[in-house]
Amino acid sequence: MHLTPEMVREQRFRVKLSGFDKDEVINFLLGIAEDMEEIMEENNLLKSEIDALRGKQSALEDIFLSAKQFADEKKKSAEEETQIMLAESRNTSAALIAEAQQKIDEAEQKAAEIEQEANARARELLDEAKQTKAFLEKEILEIKVKRMNLFAELKSVIDSYQGWAKEMGNVDPARK
Repeated sequence: MHLTPEMVREQRFRVKLSGFDKDEVINFLLGIAEDMEEIMEENNLLKSEIDALRGKQSALEDIFLSAKQFADEKKKSAEEETQIMLAESRNTSAALIAEAQQKIDEAEQKAAEIEQEANARARELLDEAKQTKAFLEKEILEIKVKRMNLFAELKSVIDSYQGWAKEMGNVDPARK
């Protein structure tokens, strides 16, 4: 059975002779319900953060692709410009051909540098996103473990109280 904070708040126990203090039991159950709500809210917040990080990762991948496309377009544009310059330079002189070749080399180098920088930055951002994701997944796992431990402790306390209550129910009232 999956417990909810409302189920814990609404839980009532039969009253027997020498039973528990009703107010104390109700206060205890209300405290448990509040703790459960906090854990559930924190769990929802962490899920939202993971979704946000996934969105950021997707955005970073889009940026990486855009940067690559930009570099490819710049390279293509530089190559087209070079072809035009070569056609014009053939009509002028060998000096202009040498100058055009120098501009081609610079444009290709700059395009390669831009592409390398974009690739390096994208890898850094992806690595950071993966580290953050791993950290959050670890945090979520720790919260789940804490939650399981809390439930185990709560069950142990409830079992202990049930055993004690059963023991108290088996006591012969005449022996008191």
